[in-house]
Formats: sequence, C-alpha cells, structure tokens
Amino acid sequence: MIRRSFPRLRRQNVSIQWGEEADLLSYRVEDGRHALRVNDCLRGAPERVLQGGIGHELCHIDGDLRMGPFQRQLAWESYYGSRWRRMREERAVERRAIELGYGRQLLAFVRYARRLGYTFSREHGLLYAEIERAVTARGKV
Repeated sequence: MIRRSFPRLRRQNVSIQWGEEADLLSYRVEDGRHALRVNDCLRGAPERVLQGGIGHELCHIDGDLRMGPFQRQLAWESYYGSRWRRMREERAVERRAIELGYGRQLLAFVRYARRLGYTFSREHGLLYAEIERAVTARGKV
C-alpha cells in the first residue's frame, strides 16, 4: 500500500502493532516512528477490510507529513480539542482514501466493523451511504 499510494511514507518508519485498543485502528508518533495500532478483534478480518482501515490511517500520516512540526502540533491540538475539527479531519481523510482508490476497502471495513458491533457517525468520517456514493461517482469518471 505504501509503495503504491503513499510515496511520501516510503522513507518513514511505520509500524503496525496489534493489541487491545479502544479504537479499531489508530495512529500515534512514538519515538520518531509512526505506529499504527490495530485492535485484536480485526485479526481474522479479510485483507480488504484491513486495507480500508489501514489506508485511512496512512492518509492521516501522509497529511501530517505535509505539515511542518509547529503546524502539525497545532493541528493535533485542534483535533483533540475540537469535535468539529476532528469530524472535519476524519471526513477529509476518508475522501482522500477514496481518491487513492481505497473506497471499496473502506466500505468493507465499515461493514465488518458494524458486524462487530461498532457504529459510525459523522464524527468518525463519512457515513456509509456517502462512501458508497463517492465510490460509485469515482467509478463513472
């Protein structure tokens, strides 16, 4: 995925860690590396499902790397301090994932997460119907 869609991340130290996380997937910078954390409940998920979730998180990392350190720190503070900013960021990240061709994987991720009992609102990103419309529209271009 990084080689195909995220050339800026090729020289970055990106790791994936499994564990009992509160979120299905998240990303943090730890000791200079970008750590994707994946909830253990996704261990049995099909590859397409994991690609949808990981693609979303890689879009976060890619977006962060486009900013300077000061700008990035302000963005993180704004993300954690404002529900509106968090919602705006999550929705933009999902649009970017769809632009990169991960829309169908994102749909698979949301369907799988729903089967696990997770629910999604606008605060988490695009709604399922919005992703579906975007994927359909992208396919017609």
